[in-house]
Amino acid sequence: MLGLLLHHFFPASLCCSRTAYRTLAKIDREIRSCCDSDAAIAVLERSKTDLLALLRARFGSPAAEALALKILNIFLARHHLHARSQWVRSRPIGLVVDPSNMCRLACPGCVHSARSQTLKVFDWRTGTLPEDRFAALLELYGPYAVGVYFCNYGEPLLNLHTPRLIRLAKSYLLATALSTSLSVRRFDPEAYVESGLDVMALSIDGATQGVYERFRRHGELEVVLDNLRELVKAKRRLGRRTPMLSWNFLAFEHNMHEIPLARRMARKLGVDQFRVVNPFDVRWDDPEMRPAVMKAGVRRLNWLAIAHAAENWNPFPRSVDAVAIERAFERPWPRGSAGEAPPGPGPTCHWLYKNMVMDATGRILPCCGAPRPDGRLVFAAFDSSGGDPFNSGKYRQARSLFSAAVPPSDGVPYCAQCEWDHATVNIGGPEIRHYFRAADPAFFDRRSLSLLSGW
Repeated sequence: MLGLLLHHFFPASLCCSRTAYRTLAKIDREIRSCCDSDAAIAVLERSKTDLLALLRARFGSPAAEALALKILNIFLARHHLHARSQWVRSRPIGLVVDPSNMCRLACPGCVHSARSQTLKVFDWRTGTLPEDRFAALLELYGPYAVGVYFCNYGEPLLNLHTPRLIRLAKSYLLATALSTSLSVRRFDPEAYVESGLDVMALSIDGATQGVYERFRRHGELEVVLDNLRELVKAKRRLGRRTPMLSWNFLAFEHNMHEIPLARRMARKLGVDQFRVVNPFDVRWDDPEMRPAVMKAGVRRLNWLAIAHAAENWNPFPRSVDAVAIERAFERPWPRGSAGEAPPGPGPTCHWLYKNMVMDATGRILPCCGAPRPDGRLVFAAFDSSGGDPFNSGKYRQARSLFSAAVPPSDGVPYCAQCEWDHATVNIGGPEIRHYFRAADPAFFDRRSLSLLSGW
């Protein structure tokens, strides 16, 4: 464990370790010189053999094949982003999936709030994600992605099969995280500890019931804390240090005075880190719910938690889906027109090239925005029958029209008028760095991580 910690803070070159940098730098130089996607694909195919040999010497199969695919997919996605491609040959780097569209709470600003439901602000449907649909999604994109985030607008713990979905994701060597309120009556902490889950974000915005329930409406703080105690006990009982537990505290004017108390509670309960988060402004829903004017930040409560990710990168080596990974590795990259135009001075949206979102009913969304009744944020439906929803008609249209001044209409994706943060995605640069550092922090040194994540 000491070695893992040292590799986090010192360059691998100081430890006399061979790194991936030279091979990755060569691919990087060749990809950057490509004028179109056909040339980029040729670089990927030409690089496969050398990259795989390097990785096999370090990781063995099928982990080497999985890492090679994920690395090459990252380079290709970066090429498409810079080229402003409409039709992409890369796959999503990250998947955001709702195991359940339901939630017991009714927090202001959410699709589940009383006001948004009364006014029908959002088109959010009830549903639970079946395992076979998720399995089909992973078969299509799992070998290429680096992570899955199991939450968007639903409470993932309400799907009793969520631990099985997590275990399935780990069979593709994916990083896994979910966000939960923990305000559920039926909870199996051992199942989550044994699932291979890497990170569990705990949304707890108060240290007393009266303050907590002002935002987490219908939430019961004592239920939350009891579930948290049982989760920590399960980790100790099973001898596991994952999932890493992060207490996330949305800072509003009404609850900011309880942050010090909540932080002390988190430390006492055995949480690994405490995060103060700046919330979205939800005063359109509740005018009295005002965000606090304060700096967000993270307090590490367990410094050894940064080393635990390496232990959990491949927790079930015998369960890795070698057949699916090797089949994807042997499959050639898609051919055909990528619909590229010369990159313009305008912006584009990283969501359209890096992540894909699916709700529990199989609706494909381009980002974490909540769909409205006009349907302009629903880009496709995934029903396991084939096809590539990442290249649906609306995806291609959004990539081509994003930076243009296009009037709203039923036929134009919402992205054309979106004013949100276009560069920050759920699974982006920081998550890519964490993923490859967990795989091997000596092999994927700082320069290697910069090549993979610095875009």
